[in-house]
Amino acid sequence: MSREWTHTREVLGKLQPITASLYLGKLALKSPQLIAQARTLSQQYPLHDDRFKIHMIHYLRETMPGGMETLYEALLTDIMADKLQLGA
Repeated sequence: MSREWTHTREVLGKLQPITASLYLGKLALKSPQLIAQARTLSQQYPLHDDRFKIHMIHYLRETMPGGMETLYEALLTDIMADKLQLGA
């Protein structure tokens, strides 16, 4: 993930504190898996290819608590912003 997590932090900042802390905890635990999945997908598709985005959003829906499309979009944006960490 982007070291700054700018978009993700912005979305989390708009949530109720308890909800934000739930998602933040999940992110702390799941971020290595999210990065690994993004690396795998970036070897198959260019980062800005719609297929990369679709597969990554689908993975985020499976991995993270449900119903937070804005968070998934923010995470995807932050993942794509950190090309160096992905090796892309």
